[in-house]
Amino acid sequence: MNTNKENRIDEILNSLDGCTQATAPDFFYTRLKARMEKEVAPAARTSWMLRPAYAFAGMAIILLINVLAVFNQPGTEDNTATSEVDTFQSLASEYRLNEGNSSISMYNLNQDK
Repeated sequence: MNTNKENRIDEILNSLDGCTQATAPDFFYTRLKARMEKEVAPAARTSWMLRPAYAFAGMAIILLINVLAVFNQPGTEDNTATSEVDTFQSLASEYRLNEGNSSISMYNLNQDK
């Protein structure tokens, strides 16, 4: 029985005697290396808008527009309290809040009908 196992093992080991080492096609490694370098190539350059010179110029333009908008406001009043009172009075008159009755209930809203 022991000899059967040894014969079987020898058969298996001898079956590899006729095998040769696998060979790669011509220029395989050159093509493989070129493909790997192509995949590792740096990404495309970033957008021109992300460059610092353009970013600072854009921010300067936006800042200039904001400054011009603040200083070129037509006729700003020095008396802001008066303008706020006028605003509140105009809102009150628009919503009929200044008509003699200071407490308006939900039931009085449909009075006009």
